Amino acid sequence: MKYFYHFIVLLTLLLVPFNMVDAHPGRTDANGGHTCRTNCEKWGLQYGQYHYHNGGSTSSGGSQPKPSTVKPAPAQTATPVVQMKTIVAVDQAKVVAYPNSTEAVSALWYGFEISDEGSYDDQFVKIAQGYVSKLVLTQYTVTQAKTVTIATDKAYFFATPVATSTVRGSTIKNTLVQVVGESNGFYYGSSKDANGKILVGFVAKTVVK
Repeated sequence: MKYFYHFIVLLTLLLVPFNMVDAHPGRTDANGGHTCRTNCEKWGLQYGQYHYHNGGSTSSGGSQPKPSTVKPAPAQTATPVVQMKTIVAVDQAKVVAYPNSTEAVSALWYGFEISDEGSYDDQFVKIAQGYVSKLVLTQYTVTQAKTVTIATDKAYFFATPVATSTVRGSTIKNTLVQVVGESNGFYYGSSKDANGKILVGFVAKTVVK
């Protein structure tokens, strides 16, 4: 009987977890720790001190450790798309049935927007009506529509964004210009001359405000 009693005592000691030697009242949280509220001095702790039962570090003040924050990645800025338009740069552009033909099937006016269906070598552009010579075309970059004012006594409108190209007309100081594009230091848009006639073409940025 005496040996049986010793066996029971030994078995009980083996089943008791070793970490209960340092245990004290209070359940642990998901992090394996809690805040001391009872008999703290007995366990070598301060009242309100947060500590772990799994060997982690302790902290005073009762506050739990804050999780680390992850900074979001900076947003990427989309690259703006540059839209170009090709237009007729003469008063009448001849449209031919096939490249190098001299017989016109139709004609296009100044400012007509060209929808390129496939260039033919370096000389012609294919459109729905036929072929147009690249020599009678020009381009500009589309911009947000805005209004500018002629700042000089007289301003000329050119057929292309080059000051040596054909002059399409002129207007006077303080006349408004409706701008829809730009190219090579020129605005592309429309206005009126001194007689009220509509002007369409390229005007230098240096003569407007």
